[in-house]
Amino acid sequence: MVALHIRPARREDIDALVDLNRELLHFYGVKPPFPRLDMIRRLQAELLGPAPSVEVLVALAGDEMVGMVAFAEIYALAVCRRSLFIQDIFITKTARNIGVGRALMVELARVAEQRNAFQIDWTADLWNEEARRFYEALAPVLKAEKMFYRLAGTNLRLLLEGAKQGHTATG
Repeated sequence: MVALHIRPARREDIDALVDLNRELLHFYGVKPPFPRLDMIRRLQAELLGPAPSVEVLVALAGDEMVGMVAFAEIYALAVCRRSLFIQDIFITKTARNIGVGRALMVELARVAEQRNAFQIDWTADLWNEEARRFYEALAPVLKAEKMFYRLAGTNLRLLLEGAKQGHTATG
């Protein structure tokens, strides 16, 4: 394999990033939520617009994009410190198990250090044993006492409808 280069995504990466994103969706058995051109426009706006909501580091082997890690910086209010959260990390099938994922994580650790972020958090699917083995080799602290929650789709709409009707959450 040619030398690997890790860097922040740029405008000229959007097409390849959409292809990698579609491969990620296929891996999870999810149909792309938007046509390809719409995905291109959305990624351009979210990555390169005036107020980016996500950052992406890409792994390039020569001119080929072989992996990416999408992350966001958050502020841990309780401890008054910055933190990074990985939304997605994905390596194309042809480039797995050759150090691409580790190289992306090392570069992300550099980003965390440069920004004085004290931790990097992420989630993993229980069924994805290959990913879990990779993550465990990085020696993170497994937060087994934590649960991951998500409000989406119908449940998100129900919460909003309840608020409009005057229902309030307790707690």
